[in-house]
Amino acid sequence: MHPDLFRKQYDFELEQRNGLTAATNIPIVAITVVASAASVILLDYQYNRDLLSYAFGGFAGAALSTIAFSVYSVFRSFWNYNYQKLPSGKALRKHSETLLAWHMQNESSTEDAKVLAEGDFADYLTGQIAEAADWNGQNNVVRGNYLHRATAAIALAVALFLPAALLYAHNKATADEKVYQVRIAAPVLIEQKEPSMSSNQTPSGANQPASAPAPAPAPTPSAKPAGPPNLVFKGNKDLTKPSEGPNPLKK
Repeated sequence: MHPDLFRKQYDFELEQRNGLTAATNIPIVAITVVASAASVILLDYQYNRDLLSYAFGGFAGAALSTIAFSVYSVFRSFWNYNYQKLPSGKALRKHSETLLAWHMQNESSTEDAKVLAEGDFADYLTGQIAEAADWNGQNNVVRGNYLHRATAAIALAVALFLPAALLYAHNKATADEKVYQVRIAAPVLIEQKEPSMSSNQTPSGANQPASAPAPAPAPTPSAKPAGPPNLVFKGNKDLTKPSEGPNPLKK
């Protein structure tokens, strides 16, 4: 066996997983742009019972259908996939020590037991790496196919959207201008009467001396500012080996 080859394949499949996750940004951005533009022209188009309106509706509807398929494909490209990775370092070390103890019980020489234990552990590690690389590779193939379908669908949506955009531009250029009627309402005057004060009446308290201003309350000490709370986040949990059923790979 060639353990270096399996290790490279294992590392490649994990990097491919990250690359596929990052590649979903391209169709998502394209879907957002095309869907937003299609929504604008569908709402602003002046529909009539003519051939151009039917053609516009057909192209716009076909573009929206392909956009919906692209959204489904993007969603399926990253949802419900289990990946394998090697056990933790603590588990690997414990297994190595268990192999060494087992060989020391069955071998007369300590050196022979160490050599056999190292060989068994290397074979075990190579087998685990090969199994994880094969499992992850199958997942990446399925995810890549869904991502390719999403990209192809959004490209088709753009191709269908272009005739609809041209029909929309023709509709806006040939449509009658909208006439807006502006009606100005007569202003309503509200008469305000100021209270009149007779010369014989004097305001209450005019001859009374002004009271001294009340002393300002003593400022209360502000509470000690609390520090920001800790951030809570979810990390990647350990991926366990799936069951060996008829359909072991989740898609």
